[in-house]
Amino acid sequence: MKALKDQIKKMVNSEKINNRTNIDNNDVREKIKKLIKKKNFNLRDLSRNIKKNDAYLQQYLYRGTPRILPEEYRLMLAEILDVNANELMPNWLKDLSSQEQFFVLSNIENKVNNINQISFSKELLIGLDFFNKKNLFFFQTVASGGHIITIVDISEKKFTKPDIYLLKDKKNYFLAIIESSKFSQEKLSVKPYFNKFSPFQISSDLLNISGKILWQCSNIFSK
Repeated sequence: MKALKDQIKKMVNSEKINNRTNIDNNDVREKIKKLIKKKNFNLRDLSRNIKKNDAYLQQYLYRGTPRILPEEYRLMLAEILDVNANELMPNWLKDLSSQEQFFVLSNIENKVNNINQISFSKELLIGLDFFNKKNLFFFQTVASGGHIITIVDISEKKFTKPDIYLLKDKKNYFLAIIESSKFSQEKLSVKPYFNKFSPFQISSDLLNISGKILWQCSNIFSK
């Protein structure tokens, strides 16, 4: 009998939690609707501005899909609507996030209409030196099927060992695998991350290294 009562109690508590999260999620949707109406934004254009398909925000706001707005798009939407990103976060998620340690990195490119900050859980990034956070930035590039997110240490501007580095050609950043050349002790072999760029050999003094990649994750967000 006690086991049955405990099971019923758990089911009731679970239902209360689900009801609360649904209310919080709906509150955020209503807040976004009001902001969009106030600022006279078009849902289709707004969806495009956060790099999603034309119907994305229509489905999120009026059909509940996705249930929660992913953080990448929440941050982009908050920037466009000119509000604090936390205002677009449901209370239950705020409570959950407060129990976990996060830190925020800035985009090394700082491009207009591009996400300029992103938060990471310290539990996800065990082993990184957070005391030198001023040297850490993130770089995001689009690959087939999703995105590649990297954390870059800009204090590492010289080749030290074979690894992935962030390079800069004029004003464009790109990822590349760098190792010592097999043909010359004075040169480095550079293989850009994407096949559309050809590998090349270059003197280490002429290579413009912007930073070393400390952490990388691919396809973290779906299109």
